[in-house]
Amino acid sequence: MKVISVSNIKGGSGKSTTVAHLACALARRGKTLVIDFDMQGDVTDFSLPKLDIAEVEEKNILRVLLGESSIKNNIIKSEKYDIIPSTLSLSKLHKSGQDVSALSLQFRRALDEIKSEYKYVVMDTPGSAKHELTAAIYNSDLILIPVTPSKWTIRAVNLLLDEIAQTETIFSQKKKTAFVPSLFGTSKKHRDLLERLKQIEEIPTLGEIPKSESIKTKTEKQESLKKDSNPWHAFDRLADEVVRLVDPENNFLSFL
Repeated sequence: MKVISVSNIKGGSGKSTTVAHLACALARRGKTLVIDFDMQGDVTDFSLPKLDIAEVEEKNILRVLLGESSIKNNIIKSEKYDIIPSTLSLSKLHKSGQDVSALSLQFRRALDEIKSEYKYVVMDTPGSAKHELTAAIYNSDLILIPVTPSKWTIRAVNLLLDEIAQTETIFSQKKKTAFVPSLFGTSKKHRDLLERLKQIEEIPTLGEIPKSESIKTKTEKQESLKKDSNPWHAFDRLADEVVRLVDPENNFLSFL
């Protein structure tokens, strides 16, 4: 089982959109679980548009983090993939008195319970430095950083890299990271910003996700992308790149 976090401290970076459509692409390659750590719940809404609020309070990631219920009891099946929903109650997590290290290790034990059942786990993370972000980073094999052509992009990336570095220090564990550029156009300003990202040492920049009205529309309608459309192929290529990063040996063997 390989665990991928999609993280960016800046809002509007396409984080939840990336999770939703990347998970759809990964699900075509193996059984996939999505975990929504973001209290905004955008991925939960996309995945389970008909889910009753009462059910969200019964089954959600907060119950797993606090050890109130097993991870298996909080998984809900959707048409696209399996998912553990978010909840607004995540806002209370930092007040629970839980130590962030203990919380991260509790989540690791939970993931161990399902490691034989899923090939991929994709996690949407909060847009700020919170306990759940640390827990997600600690338990990830790869951290994808979606970036858009904003003047705040480099600043937000540096803040997230600081958070990743702190987590690496706490747990003495180095993490793989990669950039996913989204909505970049052909203007000199956009190209220059993209080049600045590519100059950040040791972090690969993956293929671009195009600016597309259909991605926006399909996401808002809580629908998967149309098969063989340009956006569908963009996320399909991204899934291939992710697999090469998290599981290069198996990816190589699959071509033999």
